[in-house]
Amino acid sequence: MNVRILLLALGTFVIGTETFMIAGLLPDIAEEYQVSLSAAGQLVTAFSLVYAVGSPILMSFAGRADRRKLLVRSLAVFAAGNLICGMAMSYGMMLAGRLIAAAAAFIRRLLPVVPSPGAASWKDRLSALRRPAILSALCTTLMWGIAVFSLYTYIADVYGGLGAAGAAISLVLLVGGIASFVGVHLGGYAADRIGPAGTIALALSVLTVALAAMSALYAAPDSGGVWWAALAAGALYGIGSYAFNPAQQHRLIGLSGPSAGIVLSLNASAIYLGSAGGAFLGGLLLKYGSAAMLGYFGAAWSLLALALFGVSRLAGVKPVRRGQPADR
Repeated sequence: MNVRILLLALGTFVIGTETFMIAGLLPDIAEEYQVSLSAAGQLVTAFSLVYAVGSPILMSFAGRADRRKLLVRSLAVFAAGNLICGMAMSYGMMLAGRLIAAAAAFIRRLLPVVPSPGAASWKDRLSALRRPAILSALCTTLMWGIAVFSLYTYIADVYGGLGAAGAAISLVLLVGGIASFVGVHLGGYAADRIGPAGTIALALSVLTVALAAMSALYAAPDSGGVWWAALAAGALYGIGSYAFNPAQQHRLIGLSGPSAGIVLSLNASAIYLGSAGGAFLGGLLLKYGSAAMLGYFGAAWSLLALALFGVSRLAGVKPVRRGQPADR
């Protein structure tokens, strides 16, 4: 693999790891800072909300900047933020922050200067939202995000209630991560074979069943079988969650035509708004209800996403066909 692509992939891996690792650590963070689990979950809400709202604003101001310089400066800020967290929490995270900062240096040295394509205006960005097809698709992404992250943010507590603790939580996250990797590949493969529409419907259906199963297992008799069933439900949750993404992006490209870049950036914001909303609403449910309800709550949002997608299909929402595959 080209070393430049490898470095960019490594940067994506590092940022993704920082984003998702907090879920498994949330009970420890809550204990360390003497706050409720619900309050600790708002760390995810704040991160996701700033990402969703801040990214398009930043790109509007920095759209004409050289891409290599922008990437290096962004990674430097990212590293500094993690360094602060590391100083507050542990030496290991401080070391990780230093390694991230050292990787900003490699990118500057090895990547070529990439001219800016220019910034899309706010009028261009918002004009896409006036199209019912695009707006309904982005709302589907938003609902999917709430469904996924209302449970994922508090997954350690959810599985703790099903008998997992310590290393078992790590196993849950490992299985879920592998399942998510498989889901992304299956989603892309299915979108090419049966079309994005069928793949989206199937992914949301699997996600709904998996989320509901996690809550249903709380009422099952206490036995070793419950634990393995919960692990299987977690695997289905990972597959259903991430099979949705490539199919949804495939569909959005077909719906948006020449404005695909702008629409995909709006989709990324919808994902993180969903993450913020899921963490916030899941925290409220945890505070005033229990972890046993999170699966049903997420399943309801997934079902709403599926219903909205179905309505948009029945309403005759079709893609822009020129140069793009049909939305079957």
